[in-house]
Amino acid sequence: MPMYEPQFRCRKNGVPILSHDEIDTDVEMFIRDFKPELLKKPGETDIEGFVEFYLGLTPEYNNLTHCGLILGRMVFNDNNKIPIYDPEAKKAEYIFARRGTVMIDNTLLEDEHRFRSTMGHEAGHWIYQQSYFYKDPFQMTLFSNIENTSTACRRFDIEGGECNEGGRKSLVSDHDWLEHQAKYFSAAILMPRAAMKIICGDEELRRRFQEAFPGGEEEMLASYVSDVFNVSVESAKIRIRQLGYGFEETVPTSTIFTIGYPSKVFSI
Repeated sequence: MPMYEPQFRCRKNGVPILSHDEIDTDVEMFIRDFKPELLKKPGETDIEGFVEFYLGLTPEYNNLTHCGLILGRMVFNDNNKIPIYDPEAKKAEYIFARRGTVMIDNTLLEDEHRFRSTMGHEAGHWIYQQSYFYKDPFQMTLFSNIENTSTACRRFDIEGGECNEGGRKSLVSDHDWLEHQAKYFSAAILMPRAAMKIICGDEELRRRFQEAFPGGEEEMLASYVSDVFNVSVESAKIRIRQLGYGFEETVPTSTIFTIGYPSKVFSI
């Protein structure tokens, strides 16, 4: 099956220039290829199948740290310096991983929602950020830093963090932008915009929640979305507001991540 290849601009250093709307549109094109019925009949995205069989990546499971700080890694180059933790020896060590390996921390195997979110997050890194992380092996020198050819996604990067006074996370560094893009992609692939519109744009459903649960209607809508898409209630709340379906306030969906930089087109 030919894979959809999104087209987008990048800064000179490889950081993509994307809007939320562009990511949502790309996701819908991916789903049209992968499982188009999800766009008309909301349901759970088979994120493992999408990652392994559609994107052609290789999931591997290990202890990425001793304390579960790092939840996932996406490997962009063959790499013999992927750090893991050996609980028997009680020490860190390096292992080899091939390009296209998705490393998932073992702690997530017992937490389905966080597992699915992390898998989607790493897929977002792969789809959009190869121009940033991938290094041409024929141009690498003995002094090249191979450790910079894979991600190291912390719990904070995947599950959120501190926000500014306006309720949004401050995006300052390249790392901030890269993690934000991957996080938004994960939400979009697990809760596609078209499917969310069917549920959250249902005026009858919204009216029933408002009448039955005054003051708690958004919580009930999030719980319903959580059940349909097999995501956490907190993730559902964030996605509802991202797409403007909150009952009190909305968040614009077409925010440009990075603008005003020289760019190039890069596709996977």
